[in-house]
Amino acid sequence: MAIVGLVLLVAGGSPAYAQSTSAVDTAADVIFHRVMSPYCPGKLLATCGSSQAETLRQEIRRDLAAGTPPAAIEAELYHRFGDSIRSEPKTTGVGLVAWVFPAVLLAATGAWLVLWLRRTPRPQSGASAPAQAVSSQLVSRLDDELLDLN
Repeated sequence: MAIVGLVLLVAGGSPAYAQSTSAVDTAADVIFHRVMSPYCPGKLLATCGSSQAETLRQEIRRDLAAGTPPAAIEAELYHRFGDSIRSEPKTTGVGLVAWVFPAVLLAATGAWLVLWLRRTPRPQSGASAPAQAVSSQLVSRLDDELLDLN
């Protein structure tokens, strides 16, 4: 009877454990994709293959399982390793320039292109460009040079 009770306890507790493990894994995955690896330059923490990165990922999972909020974990990582591990610039201060400058540059380029296209003369529809008259002297010179080539 004790075995049946143990099986029911484990079976009953298992979905809750799976759910909390799933929530921890989901939150950890979000952090792993928001933070660059301090051990593999140019790679996210999620894709870095170093053993140090794996240790850091385990530490983050452990902190999440202990109930530490993801924002607090990220803040601690930025404090520990510096802002250079941010995968996206901040939306304040100098980081705001990184977000706004491309949009401003794109808008300015679009405005310049519209103005340039409006000022550029367009050929009239149905009318072709006027043919330039070719002098007979030019035609005879061209014929002479073509003969000299053969």
